This record gives sequence, C-alpha cells and structure tokens, in this order.
Amino acid sequence: MTDCKRVKDPIYGYIKIPVTYMTDIIDTAVFQRLRRIIQTSYSPLYSSAVHNRFVHSMGVFYLGELTVNQLLKEIKEKIDLPMDLENIGELFKLACLLHDVGHAPFSHTGEDFYLGKNHDYTHLHNKLIETIGNKNFSEDIPKDSSAAAAPHELMSAIIGLLEFKMFFDNVEQKEFFARCITGYKYSEETLENNIKNCFISMLNSKVIDVDKLDYLIRDAYLTGFDTVNIDFERLLSSLTISKDGNKYKIAYYKNAISVIENVVYAHDAERKWIQAHPVVLYEAYILQHIISYLSDKFDSEDKKLFSLESLSKKGQRFQNGVSISLLCDDDIIYLMKNSFPSDLCEEFFERRIRRHPVWKSEAEYKAFVLTLTSGGELLEKFERAMSVTAMYLIKSTDSWVIDKDLIFKLEQEKEKLNNTTMDKETKSVQLKDKEMILKVVHSLKNYADEIGLECNFVILKASQFNSGFGKPDFSAINISFQTKEGEKSAAVGEIVTALEAKKRERDDFFYLFYKRKEKTDANKNNIDNQEICKRLIKDVVF
Repeated sequence: MTDCKRVKDPIYGYIKIPVTYMTDIIDTAVFQRLRRIIQTSYSPLYSSAVHNRFVHSMGVFYLGELTVNQLLKEIKEKIDLPMDLENIGELFKLACLLHDVGHAPFSHTGEDFYLGKNHDYTHLHNKLIETIGNKNFSEDIPKDSSAAAAPHELMSAIIGLLEFKMFFDNVEQKEFFARCITGYKYSEETLENNIKNCFISMLNSKVIDVDKLDYLIRDAYLTGFDTVNIDFERLLSSLTISKDGNKYKIAYYKNAISVIENVVYAHDAERKWIQAHPVVLYEAYILQHIISYLSDKFDSEDKKLFSLESLSKKGQRFQNGVSISLLCDDDIIYLMKNSFPSDLCEEFFERRIRRHPVWKSEAEYKAFVLTLTSGGELLEKFERAMSVTAMYLIKSTDSWVIDKDLIFKLEQEKEKLNNTTMDKETKSVQLKDKEMILKVVHSLKNYADEIGLECNFVILKASQFNSGFGKPDFSAINISFQTKEGEKSAAVGEIVTALEAKKRERDDFFYLFYKRKEKTDANKNNIDNQEICKRLIKDVVF
C-alpha cells in the first residue's frame, strides 16, 4: 500500500497524496509557485474569490483518482487488454496534479503573453516535441491555431516533463502525459490508443472533465455564487466505456444523466453571469495593458518576461538589472508598482476611480442597440465600427482610453496614412478603418462635451453567451443502459429533452465604460444609456 499524506480540502474533506508526490512534486518551488497564481479574475465581483491554482490542482488530482479507480474497474471487466492499465492510471493522475503547473500570472489574463506579439504557437509546440523526444507527436498537433491547446496547457506539459522527469521511464509515457494535459488525442487507431484517448478526454474535453468539475464546484463554493449542485461522486462512480463501432468511448450509466445536465447548467451560469460581467472584464483589460507594457519594456531578442526561463527556479536576469524567477502574480504587482508609474496602475489599486459600464449585461446592450438599429445591415455596420475601435485600444498600450490625446493621435495617423505610398487596396482598407474609429471617438467626445463630462471612455469586446446545451459534444455524450440483451448505449441528444439552446446570430457584443466626475458633481454627470446609444449609432452608421 502506498504511503500517503492527508491534506484537508474544504470541498472534498481529506485528500490522500502519495508521499513521493508530496516531497518530489508538491513541496518543490516550481509547484509551490501556484500558491501565488490566483485561480480566477472574479475577486472584483466576489471578494472571497481569492483561491489559487495550488488548491485547484490538488482538487483535480482528487477527482482524477476517483476517475481512475472507476475506469480501471470498468475496462478490466469489459476488455482483455495486453497493456499496463495501472501505469496509465498513474500517469493520468500525475497529469491531473501538474495540469496547471505552467499557468501564467493572473491565470487566463496573462497566458497569451507566452505566445508573443504574433500570437504564434510554433515555439511552444516545438519545445514540447523536443521535450517529449518524439517527432511523430507533431502529426497530432492541430494545424489551425484556433484548435490548439491553451498556452498554459502547453507550458504545463513542458514544465511537468522537464522538472519531474524522474516519474517517466520512456518516450511513450512522456507523450501520454503531455497529451492528457493538452488534449491532443492519438490519431493512430489502435485499441491501446483508443483507451488512452478515453483517459485524455477525462482531463481535457469541451463538456465534462475533472478540471472543469473542480473549478465549477470550487468557484461556486468560494464565491458564494448560488448555482446548481454537482454530485461529482454520483457522476464519477457512473463512469464507464461503451463501444461505438470499432472504438471505445467514455460513457455514463443512466443514473448520471441529471448530474451531466447540472454540470452544463453550472458552466453556463458561471460563463454568463460571472466571466462576462463588465467588472470582471474591465479588471482583465487593465491587467492586459499593464502586462503588455511590462513585456515591451523587458523583452529583448533573447529574453522574454513570460517564458519558460522566468517560470523556472533558476530564473533569468534582464538588461535593466531585474531578476525574475518562479514568475507569479506577486512579480507583476511589484513591477507595476515600480516600473510602470501611470494612471493605469493607479486605477488598478484605487478602485474608486475606475470607469463604470454604461450598460451592465449582454441583455441590456441588446435592449438598447437592437431596438435602435432593428438588426440587419445597420447593426452590422455599427458593430464593425465598435470592433475596430476596441481592437485598436487593445493593441495600443500607450492609448488604451478614448480621450482628447487619442483623437489627436488618430488624426495624425490618418494624415500620415494619406501621405504614405502603399498598395492602393491596402491603403483604402486602413483608411476606412481609421475613419470608422474616428467616427466613434468623435461621437463620444461630442456627447461628453454636451453633458459636461470628461471625454474618457473605454470600449471592450465581449463574447455573446452560447449555452453548452447547444454544443455537439454535449449531445454526443454516451449514456449506457443495462438490458436483457446486454449493455446498450445512446447519445444524450437522442434520449434527453434538455434545455433548447438558441443559436446566436452574432459572436460579439460590446461594453462601453466612462469616467464619472467627483462626488461633488454627482448630479451633473449621469449618462443617459439610451441617448448615448442613439448618438453612437447615428454618428457611426449614417
């Protein structure tokens, strides 16, 4: 029997961790770094949401062990396999424990900076292939970057293999571990790979996996956000595999159907009412600009602030004399206090001076904008202008706000563009975009001048809500039934009448933030939600 230590978790009670994992992984500086990586960006909305990636990783390990115990039992009963299932189970649990070990500061807010300015996955993919030691792994890497693993997943797989190499005996084990974290399934259709793919989908899938289960349960518990109960024990004890043609897939016994639906309910609620909340999005917007500024300041030809070297215990020293190791939230906070003296940092720490949203939800946005445009071509033209403006603000770290300085800058850029020699078609497109942005910013400035408000606005693009019940992956979940003729399976979409997910007509909507006056002038600066929408649409569309 493996010697274990017990760790008390507020959700699962005592979690048993093998002593070797505790001493050789959890107690190392590389893993302890996760104590200083916040799990979510929800704290501006829910002040108790200050849990970290460390406790989440322990929770995923616990759920991973329940998964392994159930799946091994089911597989051994149904299939005679000449493979070491116990070893596969151990590697899966190791991947559960280490699946976030490469997370960037401020979690998802910071991870895209691993890719660099061109948002290029090539470097991370090449490093992972090199670390695994199997060039054939590249055949299962998606060619389209939109289907690629998240940057933190690639980094976690790399760090896991480099820092904890004593847990891997060969290339095959390294490859399976990396696939579990990244979700890159085996394309070669052998029975062994088929079973391995079942395990991979239980750590990295689009609907249900142990990673999502833990964060849905933990986020709800620690925010206090009331959501449906997820009976994870019932769900994971119902895990099995079913044969679909010549392949085996993950399936659940029929007693788990209600829990499966609850997982989707909970995920929908968190995405719609927390992740898309304007206060949460605005905090991320501020941080992204700060991190972008810091990256520009620190990055050079051979050194990057957001890199494998910065995450390591050894770390690296930059040209300005600053040394970074075990990069975490604390480092970004320190650097923004000492290397970025600006209004942006002041706003991050001084919450009372933050900008406020003109409308506070997707529903409120639609109530104003759809009513005034009646949809169709007018709406498309308006949202195109808002999108181009929002993108400009994101890419310009020195002009992240719509104010008089930005308007002056845009006018200069337009004049310079007019006098630049370039391809006629390219020039026409760029001028059209610049003119659209100028229409938006002039409209906002004119409205602010009329009501005696400072011209100081931010536009953020947000994704429209799309329910998980409408995903093909949800409909394809297999449910297993016992019959006199043996075990039968059917897809959820064929047998369950779930909530109907309305197909969205567009992908994005927009938040508009403004800066209020001092309290002494509170009665003079109320923005009329409908009027500002009317002005924007009139000035931009017509």
